Amino acid sequence: MSSRRFQRSAAAVAAAVVVAVTGATPALSYGAEAPAGASAAGAAGSVRADFDGDGYTDFAIGAPGGTVNGKSGAGYFSVVYGMADGPRGVKRQVISQDRYGIPGTSETGDHFGGDLTAADLDGDGFTDLVVGAPGEDIGSVRDAGRHTVLWGSVGGLIDASVIGEGRSETRAGDFDGDGHLDLATADRMRYGPFSRTGAAARSGPLVDLDVRLYAMEAGDVDGDGRTDLVVSSGSWDSDGGTVPPPHLQLFRGTAKGLVAGPFIAHPDTVSADSVALGDVNGDGRQDVVFGRSTAAGGGLVGVVRGTASGLASRATLIGQNTAGVPGTGESGDGFGSGVSVGDVNGDGFADVVAGIPGEDLAGRTDGGTFAVLKGSAAGLTGAGAQVFSQNTAGVPGTVENGDRFGSRTTVVGRYVAVSAPRENSGSGAVWVFPTDTSGVTATGSVSFGPGTLAAPVPGALLGSAFHH
Repeated sequence: MSSRRFQRSAAAVAAAVVVAVTGATPALSYGAEAPAGASAAGAAGSVRADFDGDGYTDFAIGAPGGTVNGKSGAGYFSVVYGMADGPRGVKRQVISQDRYGIPGTSETGDHFGGDLTAADLDGDGFTDLVVGAPGEDIGSVRDAGRHTVLWGSVGGLIDASVIGEGRSETRAGDFDGDGHLDLATADRMRYGPFSRTGAAARSGPLVDLDVRLYAMEAGDVDGDGRTDLVVSSGSWDSDGGTVPPPHLQLFRGTAKGLVAGPFIAHPDTVSADSVALGDVNGDGRQDVVFGRSTAAGGGLVGVVRGTASGLASRATLIGQNTAGVPGTGESGDGFGSGVSVGDVNGDGFADVVAGIPGEDLAGRTDGGTFAVLKGSAAGLTGAGAQVFSQNTAGVPGTVENGDRFGSRTTVVGRYVAVSAPRENSGSGAVWVFPTDTSGVTATGSVSFGPGTLAAPVPGALLGSAFHH
């Protein structure tokens, strides 16, 4: 499982049940929320999901390292359903391949829940969830991988069907502009509408180009009404034993599907390892946000502006040494890990949440933090940036060696969620932060571990994935 063509580090979740929490968990209040379904061409940033159709935003959390019925690394995922008083964990599901009629059986190393994509694939008004199991064996082929869709309903995620084989992550959108959501993987397109058996209307290669994909995000970048795909791609070929580093590239949606387009800000996007989309300067155009967590000086976040004539030729790069950003950039910080985008303070500009999981603090190594970078009419700058850790007042928990808090981030409605899959010797945990007009606030923040969710604990790596 160490070699990967486009997959996240293994994580897992187990045993599917819907249960009520009886413990006292602090309540949070959602702001006004419209019903949350997965959008098509306009999708960008973190995708809102409403699996049970009640109008409140839900979110899915992968634990692909979890032990299920004695099978280590079989994996599972959990859905925390939104309610009027917030994501308290009162209404939830924990789902593995051994429950709810999920196709297949939990086996050692399946890593079910390693990737999660929310989209209404059958068009019934309920968000569905595509779940990756990159370690699934198919026949005699080891680690062939499998994608399974769980269908949304008034009872939440219940029925399931196999979408197809593959180890890569997935992204949903209307890539051919026919009004039906499609599903992209690292090497294949499946075009909607999808039947409840999981069958696509048609399928084909992702693009007519043999490239290696490291990260991708879907959204209408060029404003033509079709979903495009921004990818971090590189060649499979090596020169003298060295594989060239990836750069961001635009795959454009057309009536026939995706076609390979130009590289994006080629000098600045080298080695981008996470991608998100959003309008950070409020001009009505999608900007490309990316993380370069391994860049010299502790990592970088970049923004390529969308303009009337297309994407800008250069990116704005921000690091911990940028004015206004708390902290100091140091080798191994990982600033820019797992970037996500959303308007967290309600001012009309998309903000960027970036993990800093390798940050050392309070005498602890790799304890981890995360940063919130504020969008504005001037674009993304360091002005007003916020940084949070487990030692921030009001945040549950305490910084410990190797937690890697901030490894993954997502914006869920008006909430920000971050994870530390290595928390508590690899059981993992997730934190949910409310927001207000000043940005993210630690007041009222809550955390979930596998135990809170009544899920298997040892080695679960809870929070290794959030839904896209």
